[in-house]
Amino acid sequence: MPRPSVPSSLVRPTLMTQFHIDYDWWVRSSSDLQLYLSQHLCEQHREELLAAEDISLLRDWIDPETGLVLRVNGLHYALLTHCSIQSDYITDRMSLVDAVFRAFLARGNHPMTPIELAERTGRAAATILKTLSGEETYRGLRPYVSESA
Repeated sequence: MPRPSVPSSLVRPTLMTQFHIDYDWWVRSSSDLQLYLSQHLCEQHREELLAAEDISLLRDWIDPETGLVLRVNGLHYALLTHCSIQSDYITDRMSLVDAVFRAFLARGNHPMTPIELAERTGRAAATILKTLSGEETYRGLRPYVSESA
């Protein structure tokens, strides 16, 4: 007999829990996602895109892991196709939250565990877990709940 599912807010995340950027959190919050994303642009694109008028123009981006074609604005497109693949995109000088956010941006927001995030950011998995599973949600970084759950 199947067990009833437990609401995700009652499940304590572990090192094997997948997290992601919850874009719905950004819609519900008073924070400006586009402004925050612009802070993650490389120097070249910061100057080019922020001066451009067509930053909201939608472009096709093909997810290299799934092959899905997604429509993204110019800002997100620059992050996915150029900025996030630069060698200095994630550094030890930036905050843990910014480093984790950038790791998700670089992977097209594919869910990752704290262990996977630690490999990409150079931070301790236990510290990432503690930060992301606390009572406060930082920049929409939340446990991933699949649509089938």
